[in-house]
Amino acid sequence: MFYFLIFIGLIYFIGFAILRYGFKNMQTPLIPIDYKPSLKFSIIVPARNEEHNIVQLIHSFEQLNYPESHYELIIVDDFSEDSTVEKILPFCSSSIRLLQLKNLEEQTLKNKKRALHEGIQIAHHDYIITTDADCVFDKNWLRTIAYFIERDQSRMAIAPVRFNNDGTILAAFQSLDFMMMQSIGISLYALGSASMNNGANFVFEKQLFFELKGFHGVDHIASGDDFLFLNKYRQTTNPKISYVFHPEAIVQTLPQADVRSFFQQRVRWASKMGNYKNLLLTSTLVFVFIFNLCCLILFVLAFSNTHYVMLCITFVALKIIAEALLLSRAKQFFNFKNAYLILISLQLPHIIYMVSAALFSKLKTYEWKGRVLR
Repeated sequence: MFYFLIFIGLIYFIGFAILRYGFKNMQTPLIPIDYKPSLKFSIIVPARNEEHNIVQLIHSFEQLNYPESHYELIIVDDFSEDSTVEKILPFCSSSIRLLQLKNLEEQTLKNKKRALHEGIQIAHHDYIITTDADCVFDKNWLRTIAYFIERDQSRMAIAPVRFNNDGTILAAFQSLDFMMMQSIGISLYALGSASMNNGANFVFEKQLFFELKGFHGVDHIASGDDFLFLNKYRQTTNPKISYVFHPEAIVQTLPQADVRSFFQQRVRWASKMGNYKNLLLTSTLVFVFIFNLCCLILFVLAFSNTHYVMLCITFVALKIIAEALLLSRAKQFFNFKNAYLILISLQLPHIIYMVSAALFSKLKTYEWKGRVLR
């Protein structure tokens, strides 16, 4: 058992060293001051019970530094049970449109996939950007995305997301955990595997959506529209995918307000893993789970047998050092303060959460925005 644990620990450390190498190779370009974008974007926002966030999203949209004729906002109300629609109506115009699913005929597509599908059907522009109703953007968000797509001649682009850390312990925990996930995705992209994205900042050609028949083939899966569509495109011949590695492309979103909502969100994310068709990504996530499970088992054993105390401390220390390797690069890009302090002080709850979220995801049932999904 001792040698097995040493092997697991070394692989974990080496793995994060490789991820750090990948992240280090990502370069932020200097966008020319005289750059004039030509791309046109339709921003699709599925919204359900977002009365507290939707106005802030619209205000953020209105301050974007981009030609007014080159972008539009389509908010798709997904049967909200609060005053979301009433909050949106005063802002409706030619560039801000509201689509209510309750006014459309019933379809086989459900939940967020249907909201995205219907929004894309009425989009006026060639490129689709999906984001969430609780997000805000840098004023140069669209300009930065356009530069990367035009430079790379790509048909799809993955862009970064970060949580808005309000200073609470729960927000700090979520922010660090989410930043680590984002950083792993960036590193895997740099290593040649564009396999992780987030629907809060995801870009693709409208024509590509129709060519791949949208969510056909994955429409039975309740969640994971972003991952699943990315995976469909990755399996085509010569996919052209950019990663918009630039601070001005970062979208900020809100952390969950309480522990239960946070855990349900992470269970929902973990439940997608069985649908990944990427060996490198799946292997990485499985190994991270195994390592955290070993840490948790050692922690429990240390209470019953003092011989395991030193091994447990060594394992946790190795985990901190390995993750700090990647964090040293990521915290600069995401402008994350007190990263090392949070990493060290919240290790035990992070280990417990990593193991429990993975295990609970196998129950195939979770709650999200008042719905029980499978």
